[in-house]
Amino acid sequence: MSTHIAPRPRSLPQPASRARSGPTPSRPTSTSPFRWNSQRSLSQTYRPRVASLPDAAPTQAELPDPRAWAATLARAIVEVVTGARQAPQLRRWLLPDLYTALTDIHLSPCARGASAIHVRVCSIDAQHTEAAVIVATASRIYALALRLEEYRGRWMATALELA
Repeated sequence: MSTHIAPRPRSLPQPASRARSGPTPSRPTSTSPFRWNSQRSLSQTYRPRVASLPDAAPTQAELPDPRAWAATLARAIVEVVTGARQAPQLRRWLLPDLYTALTDIHLSPCARGASAIHVRVCSIDAQHTEAAVIVATASRIYALALRLEEYRGRWMATALELA
């Protein structure tokens, strides 16, 4: 192996270019400054997307059944506060403030097997529903009041009372 460093290759001198008398073929021949024509450019590229806009808010028929949904959510909430379920499982179904408050509540642990024994639902309008749910565990009975609001085609709990 050689430790000698090879000299940099020499470049040959370039011949002097000849001056041309006319403009180069790749450049435009006009000397006026460029002016942007917004009317012409935008009219060719802009296409309104009326068909892709979202429809109106989902109707009551398109949303899940609020009675079954409230019963399932209430049972899951009781399982979270008693320690039988992890709280992050409910994050997408609760408002952030409601989720934070729920994670701070710790009640006495109970055996698995919470079940909703009574559900009453009152629809305020197509996007708002209130529900009262009674959930029974092995050692205690809980009463929950929920306010459900439509959010992107699904129900989201916006208010919660737990007793």
